[in-house]
Amino acid sequence: MRQHHSVFKRGKQTRLPKTEDEKASPLHVDNVRPMNVGLLRGRMNETTRARFDETWRRTFDVAKLRPSSSRRVSRLQAKHAEELEMNGIAQRASGPGRSVNVPFTVVEEKEGALRQRFILWTHEANDAIEADGYEAQVPLKHVSTYLDAVHAECGSTRDLRCGFYGVEVPRGARDAFRFQDDAGDWWELTRLPMGHTCAPELMHTLTSTIAGHPDFVKTAHAVPAAVTVHTWVDNVRYAGSRKDVLEASRKVDELAARSKVTWKDADTRTASTRYEFIGVDWDHQSGKVGISARLSKKLARDLVEVRKGAMSASGLETLGGRLLHASAIVGVFVGEFYFALKFLRRLTNALNRGEKAVDQTVRLSGSVQRLLDGWVRAVLEKRRMPVTARVPSLTVFVDASLEGWGGVLVDVATNAIEVLGSRWSRKEKGLHINELEALAFELCVSAVPDKYAGGTVTVVVDNTTVQGVARKGACLRSQTLNDAVVNGLTRLRHMNISLSVRWVKSAGNPADLPSRVPLSAISDKNMADMALAVRQFLTGDMGLVV
Repeated sequence: MRQHHSVFKRGKQTRLPKTEDEKASPLHVDNVRPMNVGLLRGRMNETTRARFDETWRRTFDVAKLRPSSSRRVSRLQAKHAEELEMNGIAQRASGPGRSVNVPFTVVEEKEGALRQRFILWTHEANDAIEADGYEAQVPLKHVSTYLDAVHAECGSTRDLRCGFYGVEVPRGARDAFRFQDDAGDWWELTRLPMGHTCAPELMHTLTSTIAGHPDFVKTAHAVPAAVTVHTWVDNVRYAGSRKDVLEASRKVDELAARSKVTWKDADTRTASTRYEFIGVDWDHQSGKVGISARLSKKLARDLVEVRKGAMSASGLETLGGRLLHASAIVGVFVGEFYFALKFLRRLTNALNRGEKAVDQTVRLSGSVQRLLDGWVRAVLEKRRMPVTARVPSLTVFVDASLEGWGGVLVDVATNAIEVLGSRWSRKEKGLHINELEALAFELCVSAVPDKYAGGTVTVVVDNTTVQGVARKGACLRSQTLNDAVVNGLTRLRHMNISLSVRWVKSAGNPADLPSRVPLSAISDKNMADMALAVRQFLTGDMGLVV
């Protein structure tokens, strides 16, 4: 099976079941009602509906599919296929369908117990859809962008029960979702499977529509502006005043009943000041966030394995994802663990090239062991972090050329502008342009006056590499670039400044001029032009990409 390995994602470890797992762990299935997709589609705004219709067509318009002559050995047990049938997820079929699909189960841990999750890998359909130019649009943001919601009075969560199984496969498309069990019998799915390339986007869009997310639904169906709503594939969280959260929760439950959506029983039904969502422990009373109890337990177990000096390749990949996610929650700068990240990146590259198997044991050198040990301890020891309520205070435009660097500092309250810049040394001129952009970032951030301590700084760059490194907190390709950005981030951390990073087109970056000419050569007209560029950026008139 083709799989992309990366530590730059939130890790959730799964594996193919062993014989003892197949006997001891149950299949995760539930007889949930098919949701009323037509009702939900009618609530979508025009843009969302057009995208949803296109993705739905790609998923279920199977007329062009032609079955391959190749057949793959099924790993699915007949008893599991029968369980799917009993829960309305599959039905018996007469023989092969329009495409070859591979059914299997993976083992995952849930609340301390093992269970098996069914996957139908629709590889031929996936390949055809991706060859047609499909790229999933599931706007899951970096976890740090969600944390400000802890300053709301309370929150409320919802989680769809077996969410994918709530989407019914149209009858005319079911022969494209056929598979064979290990007894040789043929089956076809009646519900949307995990394993189809379009499934996550369909699920996220439907969940966001159910939740009344203003980016997805018509204005009349959106939650009030005073309520913050976050969706994560098939999870929902509201945050706001108790009154507003209870009202939003009441409405989403009414819609769920009308559209036949099934929630998990364990959801936070009433407004709560303490709960877990996307791996974060939210404490609205204290204004603090921490890593969830489940994530803490997993990291503690990982630490035991690290100290043994060896882990499986998949275990290390998952540990990397967990560490990046946890570090963002509690404010640990991952750039401080540069060589540990580099080791994990090399490992995942080896997995992607097929040079290592996911179950292969990887021996940890003494230095890597110490770095990973220190990183896990840094996260576990910090555990909780206050999220300071802030207002925007300073915008910093940054740019670099082969001649020098430039910066434009704009006080948000007064619109006062300060221009910075200087020429590169002979040694610095030999660096790559991305490294020069990172140095410009460090120099401009270091120039932020002390009076902005405790505020918010928005850094605006026209270099996507620096933008990405500043958001992730580390760069594995260049230590010069990594160190420059980490130095700037450390400076902001010591000033208790919250950072956001945005991108601007090079032609609209007011810091471009001071990066190319000496400050003494900048005229009054140049200053007026830079002020205009600043105003256009702040008012959104420049076609900016954030």
